[in-house]
Amino acid sequence: MSGIIVVLYDVSSAQRLIDTAKTVFGLGFGHLVVVKAYGAAASSGIGEANRIALKLGKSIAILPTLKDFFEIYNPDKIIVITRDYGEPLELDDIAAKICTATRPAIIFGGIDPAPGKEAAAAGEPVYIANTVTRLGPVAEAAIVLRAVQQRCGKQEPSSSQ
Repeated sequence: MSGIIVVLYDVSSAQRLIDTAKTVFGLGFGHLVVVKAYGAAASSGIGEANRIALKLGKSIAILPTLKDFFEIYNPDKIIVITRDYGEPLELDDIAAKICTATRPAIIFGGIDPAPGKEAAAAGEPVYIANTVTRLGPVAEAAIVLRAVQQRCGKQEPSSSQ
C-alpha cells in the first residue's frame, strides 16, 4: 500500500486539531498535513498536535495553502469530504477510491461548514451516504479513516514524501 496523505484543511479550533491528530495517529496513519491553521489552532493546537505526533513516532506538517500542499505532496488522487459540494458515497466506495490510488490524499475540513468551493474543486468532493447532516470533522475523519484502514489492510498506512 502506498502512502495515504491525510489533510485537515482550514482549522481554527485547537481542540479540533488535537482531536483530529489523535484520531489520525490512533488509527495508525503516520502523517497528518494541516493546511491553513489560524486562531487558537495556530497558536496552541499545532504545538500540542506536534507533541502528540512526536510521542507516538508520527509526523505532522503545517502548510499555509492548498497550493503549497499540492506542490509538495503531489497526490495522484484527491478525495474531499464536503457535504455542501459533494456527492453521497458509501464508506466502502470512498475507501476503495483511496486504496486503489498510488499517492492518494483525503481532505477533511476543519470548520463548519465543511470545505468550501476552493477545496472541493481541488479533488473529488464526496460525503458519507445516509447521513442527515454534517457529522463534524473529527467524526468524519474517524469514520472514513477507519473504513480506509479496513479496506487497505492492517499494515500501517504511511505517507512519506
